[in-house]
Amino acid sequence: MQTDKILVSANGTGWNEALEEAGKFAEYIGLDKKASLRVRLLTEEALGMIEAIAGDFSAEYFIESDKKCKVRLILKAQTDMDYAKKRELIEASSDKKNKASKGFMGKIRQIIENALYSVDEVGALTAEYGGTSLMYGTMGMCDIDPAAPVNYMWSLENYKTSIESVTDSEEAAKEAWDELEKSIVASIADDVKVGVSGNNVELIIEKKSF
Repeated sequence: MQTDKILVSANGTGWNEALEEAGKFAEYIGLDKKASLRVRLLTEEALGMIEAIAGDFSAEYFIESDKKCKVRLILKAQTDMDYAKKRELIEASSDKKNKASKGFMGKIRQIIENALYSVDEVGALTAEYGGTSLMYGTMGMCDIDPAAPVNYMWSLENYKTSIESVTDSEEAAKEAWDELEKSIVASIADDVKVGVSGNNVELIIEKKSF
């Protein structure tokens, strides 16, 4: 089962429709009140994340369900952001920092933005603006087939596994866990995935069962 696709943007366009669609979807697949609320919360968090994305950003939103996953919330977008534009936006801020990167979903947003640049530019931005190595390094990255259309992918499931294996920075790992525990999305979802191919980006939030 798949819902209608709705265009949502950083300025609020499509948000009410997306939330209504989430409610209809939950009712259609027979979720109880508590589970329905969680689907709505995941939708609200995803919409709040795109609100902070730099530039004129919009995405196609829909929810699907299949035998492998009870609820799969998907945002698909195409953007023309580039490194120079990112630098200009950050330099324009009073403290030269991207304040919206705070919190788990803030970092997911920054992963999406940074992943849209080349690998060298991602590294430059991470170093210049103090990106957390646990979030921007290889931790959470999936193994990618070079021949596959997706050239950048990050997974919450892989990220959690990576944190567990950290031995050289226990404090950083603790901070990462604390951040996950405070996140609505990280506490509800079974996995969060970010995939990027060229200027196309896809955010997937999965809840396999309730």
